[in-house]
Amino acid sequence: MRSLGKIFLYLLLVLIVGSLAAPIAWHLIQMLPPDLLRGLIGTLQGMPFHRYLSRSLQVAAIMLLWPLLRSLRVRSLGELGLFGNTRPIRDLGIGIFAGLFCIILLDTASLYSGAFTPFPWWRLALFGSFFRLLLTAVMVAILEEFLFRGILLGFLRQVTTPTLAIIFSAIFFSGVHFLNLPAVAAGDTSPLWYSGISLLGSVGSSFPPWPVFAWAFATLLAAGIILGWMTVRTGSLVAAIGLHGSWILGQQAFNLSAYFQVKPPETLLPFFGPPQCHGMVPVGLIPMGALILAGILAGILLRERPRPVLYPQRRD
Repeated sequence: MRSLGKIFLYLLLVLIVGSLAAPIAWHLIQMLPPDLLRGLIGTLQGMPFHRYLSRSLQVAAIMLLWPLLRSLRVRSLGELGLFGNTRPIRDLGIGIFAGLFCIILLDTASLYSGAFTPFPWWRLALFGSFFRLLLTAVMVAILEEFLFRGILLGFLRQVTTPTLAIIFSAIFFSGVHFLNLPAVAAGDTSPLWYSGISLLGSVGSSFPPWPVFAWAFATLLAAGIILGWMTVRTGSLVAAIGLHGSWILGQQAFNLSAYFQVKPPETLLPFFGPPQCHGMVPVGLIPMGALILAGILAGILLRERPRPVLYPQRRD
């Protein structure tokens, strides 16, 4: 079986395993005492089923990665263009600093533009949720960077130039974000064994209006290009994880602190639009400009860094 077929089989198995495991996870969590782990179990019990499915898919993707790499005969990360990082702390710091620079610019512009209004209780919301936001940002950044900039970008670099590989991986990265699981209210029904498969069948059923979709896609595309360039430039995922994680943390924190108040939502386009993908993707020319400035800052901070091998080591 060719490499492309094995990757397709991997994705299919992730969907099957994740969708079948989600109802099991839901029922197991519901059997536990709500006050266990200082109320964390009670919080998990109140989560809607589509959150369980999303997390189950992520866990399945991680668990099945090793068999995929073995079947593809990937003997080292060097074959994917990833090499031992001799300065991980500095690269991570550069990524985090550039990401925080972007978030500060974006949040300041969002509030001063009048497009967003702070919640009265935003300090309390942030204080009570900071650890959860931080854990989510770290886990999602590591997983997505390994999948998109590690595996996907690495394979594309073996068959095309680094520039085209970055662009193609960024397009795929952007498109996947719009395959959102439809929201299901918590506690509506007890999921059956096939509920995950049924929910997957409605993925992508509700796309945003065209202008909003176009700007959201462009924002994600810019982010994917920046993260891909940082991976190729450093030969490592560390800087990209730092940048991606700080973006996620900042956007999640802002979602808890303020809400989009413009009606109709497209009024301020092309400058601002309603955030998409469960509020995680800011929309408009201003957010895209903040992302690009963060990428420029990262490029400036990385200009003195030794360059890694440009092309991945090819298999014999």
